[in-house]
Amino acid sequence: MALTVANGQRSQRNQHDLKVSNIEQFHLMVAPQASFEKGKIKLNTHVMIPSYALQFVKEDGGFESSFEARISLLDQEGQQIEHKSISQTLKAADYLETVGKSNWYFVEHDFHVEPGKYTVVSEVMDIDTRNRGVREKEVDLSKYKDDFILFPPQVMIHYKGSWQGVKKLMPSYQNEISFQQSFVPVYVSGNVKKDIYTLKLVLKDADGVTVSALDSTFTNSEEYFTLQLDLPVKEVQGLRVKLFVDLEQDGQSEQQIIELKIKRPGISAHIRDVDEAIDQMRYILSNDERSELSKVKKKDREQLFYKFWKDRDPAPETSTNELMDQYYSRVRYANDHFTSFTPGWRTDMGMIYILFGPPDDIESIFMNSERNAHQNWYYYRINRSFTFYDENGFGDYRLTTPYIFGRTW
Repeated sequence: MALTVANGQRSQRNQHDLKVSNIEQFHLMVAPQASFEKGKIKLNTHVMIPSYALQFVKEDGGFESSFEARISLLDQEGQQIEHKSISQTLKAADYLETVGKSNWYFVEHDFHVEPGKYTVVSEVMDIDTRNRGVREKEVDLSKYKDDFILFPPQVMIHYKGSWQGVKKLMPSYQNEISFQQSFVPVYVSGNVKKDIYTLKLVLKDADGVTVSALDSTFTNSEEYFTLQLDLPVKEVQGLRVKLFVDLEQDGQSEQQIIELKIKRPGISAHIRDVDEAIDQMRYILSNDERSELSKVKKKDREQLFYKFWKDRDPAPETSTNELMDQYYSRVRYANDHFTSFTPGWRTDMGMIYILFGPPDDIESIFMNSERNAHQNWYYYRINRSFTFYDENGFGDYRLTTPYIFGRTW
């Protein structure tokens, strides 16, 4: 026992990364596009900051929030090439405006770069809390060296807000469209010769059936193009469709394919596949629901999935199922932070995080080596704690606290 105490290092209780602050709930989008500078690529970047990611305080009969945002472009060696920084104070008339999901602030910047590999880093800091969030994306532009290029298309969507106009047409950060849209705005960009070229857009459902198509011919006076095309659509089924974009000129052709998510009332935007989403419900399904699921035909599983969540909707009079949103937001977080040999949501840490959310406090215990590490997660609000043990030092933490599967505390 004396040796164990002497060789072990016990950390103080700390605020671990799992204790996520709201400021981290912003989005970074990076898209290569055609540049007006010959031999270069325009790297279009957007930082989307939702109102609920910021800390608003009462001020002069309303609410205010101040933040700083920065977008940086780094080369392969991690050296900064260029950056954009802003400081901003936002005002809200009432509390609902500060926590709603319809108000966004956008920070935009274009980097014009040569083909190569880069990293885009965005950072947002809340002035009041001093909390900060960081996002980064690696971008490989090495393949864009030819004179004939079709860049990945961007699906556009109108974001409502009160700080930069009532509606703002911006790239959809989740490639998301509504099943009731009459058309889908698509931003298409590329490099071509000064001549006639053709663009074909085809939207196909999960079964490969064409939902919509658009075939247009253009005459270009420059060696690049940037266009917004409105693709007409009718009501589409399912949760996913694929957009095929083809560029043709003088016998040359290029194709880009992107997957779009269909936004439906009451369905979380974090869900990409119904079968996977059903599997991820295993922590909250009752025995009766499991039995019902095992008996239903595959083609009826989607409707049963909707029924499961409709029964759990805390506010059925609204278009959003808040509980579903929270649940699959935690699933996504678990996949981002706990994935090792298995998907993060399947791990013990993932299970506890999905069921109870971020812990109020975390205690980490390490021996001299990376092996035999412990983590204790404390949930003061439910008077519970959970202990995880990493025997081999590979980050595969296993739950040691007795836990009854399916029990709600």
